[in-house]
Amino acid sequence: MQYIPHHTDRLQEMFPPEHRAVEQDHLLLRSRPDTDFWMRTHYGFERYNGHVLYDEIKGNFEAIAELQMHPQRTYDQSGIFIGIDPSNWLKTSVEFIPEKASHLGVVVTQRSYSDWSTRNVDNSIFSQRLSFRVRREGNDFFVYFREGSADLAAEWEQLRITHLDCPPGQPLRVGIYSASPMDMGFDTAFYHFEIQHVD
Repeated sequence: MQYIPHHTDRLQEMFPPEHRAVEQDHLLLRSRPDTDFWMRTHYGFERYNGHVLYDEIKGNFEAIAELQMHPQRTYDQSGIFIGIDPSNWLKTSVEFIPEKASHLGVVVTQRSYSDWSTRNVDNSIFSQRLSFRVRREGNDFFVYFREGSADLAAEWEQLRITHLDCPPGQPLRVGIYSASPMDMGFDTAFYHFEIQHVD
């Protein structure tokens, strides 16, 4: 199913954003300050209060999101979130770093400990749309990224293959997300969010 712009009412909210509205061909989401998803590792803190608009999905699936961020503060982030419970989840996004290279990556959290794989990207990346894709095969998850529109013919870049212990038969929260760890929110325009069941 393609949720944007005509089926956004099917998306449930986990921690409501400051603002959410369908505007022509996209869904605008404005984050609240002091929001994030991170558990314990290195930084010591636990934060599980970012904004997720999700559907509950059982079995294998592929989720694709296309978005454009307008970040304001360090670590502003938007992308795809997959959740089992507050102790077990993953997210993929670009996290904004002013005056330095930003971080494209994946956070995988298991048993309440996060681990973060990244690569540097130039901040010019925020002048265009960004696309993320996550595919579930059993308890394994394949995470991909591509600059530009989700329907381009360009090849997807694989960011990570990871594992989550998913309880048999339990639906996962599969959604688009945004978070602002610092003292100011920001806007993200989501142009596409699609979830398809796969064999």
